[in-house]
Amino acid sequence: MKSLKAFAEKFISLALLVCIVLPFGACGSSQESGKSTYAYFIDEDGDSLESEKLDMQGLAGEEAISLVLDAVLAGPVSEKHTALLPKETEALGYTFKDGLVTVDFNENYSSLTRTREVLARAGIVRMLMQIKEVNGVVFTVKGKPIKNSKGDEIGVMTADTFIEDTGRQINNYQHASINLYFATENGKGLRKESRSIYYSASMPLEWAVVERLIAGPKSRGNYAVIPVNTHIISVVSSDGVCYVNLDEAFRSKVLAVDERVTIYAIVNSLIEDCNVNAVQISIAGETDVDFGNGIRLNQPFTADPSLVVEQVEEKG
Repeated sequence: MKSLKAFAEKFISLALLVCIVLPFGACGSSQESGKSTYAYFIDEDGDSLESEKLDMQGLAGEEAISLVLDAVLAGPVSEKHTALLPKETEALGYTFKDGLVTVDFNENYSSLTRTREVLARAGIVRMLMQIKEVNGVVFTVKGKPIKNSKGDEIGVMTADTFIEDTGRQINNYQHASINLYFATENGKGLRKESRSIYYSASMPLEWAVVERLIAGPKSRGNYAVIPVNTHIISVVSSDGVCYVNLDEAFRSKVLAVDERVTIYAIVNSLIEDCNVNAVQISIAGETDVDFGNGIRLNQPFTADPSLVVEQVEEKG
């Protein structure tokens, strides 16, 4: 296994030299002509990724992999960005065989919060997948494969493994037909409301689904399941699980709706509309909390169709 520490000082010196010698704007040229390459770091809010130009200087294979992993170790240039990994979490080394990069971390990797771990994993994988010889990435902790929140090995990852709200610009819109779940009049059941929506291409469909659940129903006889003043902090999907982080307004008791109805309105909607099979909900980044009368949020939820009492088709 290749050690990363030996490359760090060399990388920092080389990167500074390249940026000084090349004309302004040239530092950050792509590995392939006409294609920019990037390092990814955590934004100042701590809930999404931001990019910084990374010049791979025409490197390929293991040289490019070493450069990328050293960039992770060196951290961001911008003071507004945060390193993907805290200092106590170290990448011990890597192997590269048949297009597969395996990166090994120390035991502190396992103590990362779920949101931080997913963002770090997404950033590192995206950086490595810019290298044309790399077909996939595997993470291990002291030689053992990492697992998701359900206890399953995550296995090989590519750039397409991750979906998240990283955009700050609205470039264009996408269309989707979705099914949302809202409360019945007595607040104890769910009704399905079909929608045809357009949403920003800079956000994942998961974000758009939660956003419309907060905005409330359009069909007569359906009732809100989430307080309208609730704000989305982040929505990240990985390994078949959608991680929804909402602010404290989410658990304010302003709706005459059973707590299970609120939870499964979110869960059923996301699982039916998006390519996930479980939903983990957190409040201000915390999952070790109760929602309402004793519903613990410390594990992912799967769909519960038993709460659905009827379907209502949205015509407008």
